[in-house]
Amino acid sequence: MAKKIFQNFKILIYSIFSFIWILLLVVNLVFSEELIILHTNDFHGRLVSQTQKIFSKYEYKTAGAEYISSVINNIRNQEKNVILLDAGDFSAGTIYSNLSYGQSVVDFYNYLKYDVVTIGNHEFDFGYDYFLNIVKNLKMPVLCANANPLFNYTKPYVILNKYNLKIAIIGLLTPETEQITMPKALNNHKILDPIDTLNKYKSEILSYNPDIVIALTHLGVKEDENLAKNVDYIDIIIGGHSHTELFQPINITNNNKNILIFQTGSYGKYIGYIKLNIDKTNKTIDLINYKLYPTINKIITPDKKVNKILEKYISYADKYSNEIIGYSNTEFDKKSENIYNNLGTLLTNIMIYHTNSDIAFYNTGGIRDNIKKGDITYGEIFNVLPFENMLITLKMKGKDIIELLNNMNTKKTPLKYNSSLEFKDNKWFLNNQEIQEDKEYKVATIDFLYYGGDGYTEFKKYPVFENYGYIRDIIVYYIKTHSPLNDSLEPIKNHSKTKN
Repeated sequence: MAKKIFQNFKILIYSIFSFIWILLLVVNLVFSEELIILHTNDFHGRLVSQTQKIFSKYEYKTAGAEYISSVINNIRNQEKNVILLDAGDFSAGTIYSNLSYGQSVVDFYNYLKYDVVTIGNHEFDFGYDYFLNIVKNLKMPVLCANANPLFNYTKPYVILNKYNLKIAIIGLLTPETEQITMPKALNNHKILDPIDTLNKYKSEILSYNPDIVIALTHLGVKEDENLAKNVDYIDIIIGGHSHTELFQPINITNNNKNILIFQTGSYGKYIGYIKLNIDKTNKTIDLINYKLYPTINKIITPDKKVNKILEKYISYADKYSNEIIGYSNTEFDKKSENIYNNLGTLLTNIMIYHTNSDIAFYNTGGIRDNIKKGDITYGEIFNVLPFENMLITLKMKGKDIIELLNNMNTKKTPLKYNSSLEFKDNKWFLNNQEIQEDKEYKVATIDFLYYGGDGYTEFKKYPVFENYGYIRDIIVYYIKTHSPLNDSLEPIKNHSKTKN
């Protein structure tokens, strides 16, 4: 009898524990959810594949709309609870985006059904009216919380109610936009401090009792770290602007809370994949998995459907892009320390040649690619100079030129300048002659710098002497008429012959 009672007791205890285990499982299922975040940043119009370095050293054809789409949709088909976000600078940067003023990328992003995007500084490259067209035509929430006033067709934040989760996402734009964008393109909007802005919206966002708070930022990774150290109610930061390839997230501890920072680099080389477990009861978030999926074309079956949407843009651009305009016997690298094959030196020397100036300046950030050895296509030069900058000249006093040159280390980046300008013995020399403070020099630059881009306000005190048109067209014309290119100094040699 006692044995039977003991057996019944064991069965009862087992049943109770089984019930509790099942109850806990059910509770966990109800109050815990997985969320997968796919993310991109700094796409810069890479609708067509191009050869890029993957994992810093391997060269493959990557990006391209049909390959990016295939990666994203395959993950959506295999996983549950997937959202897709973009951290800005998507609309400008190649001939395939610029000729349509960003509309081709808008159509692509609408096809991919992004859940949320934030804006980057390059969304303003085509001017304010085209910026409004971009954000108006996107079929998902477009965020920018730190603009004053808020831009039309944008929101400061959004609460996504998806997959039994409340997902709060707030968008932030780099305050540098005021310096690195043509002033008129912002239409008198100010870009406010990101930390102050996040704190401003804290109580409003938390009033929704979100399960996760995401800062979708176009600030750069260093500013993202600063953000995480100073704002404690956000859970993760998905960033852009600095083109940083984060193969592991950056973990910042703030007020006993871990804030994770993610970024995919740039140009569509990778699709970011974040897998989270979100405990709705305890408001805890665990990172289950994180990786960057490379968009290497040869290992991906392309999504041909997207080509129907983009065909009109690509075929139109290809008429210009594939045109061979010249040949180079040298690879011109924008980062080269060798003056003979530095791309910035080549460009500024061509500016000297075309305008018959003494000195030429170009902003480092405006040179976006290299010129490879071999045939040079129009599309290649478009990738090097994707922005619609005008070549202008002005006459500056030597004193202001010296001051500008000496203060370059206080600006966002130093300027590129022509080979005949040299710094030696703590003095600046032009054609081996020391620059004279009271002498007037003819200076060539671009309108972006003239209007204060990258913080260079020194040019604006002088009136524009002459406007020569788009700098890209001038560089193309030089290559057409002076191929093959051999070294960066050739235009200066030709310039000397012209002057004599």
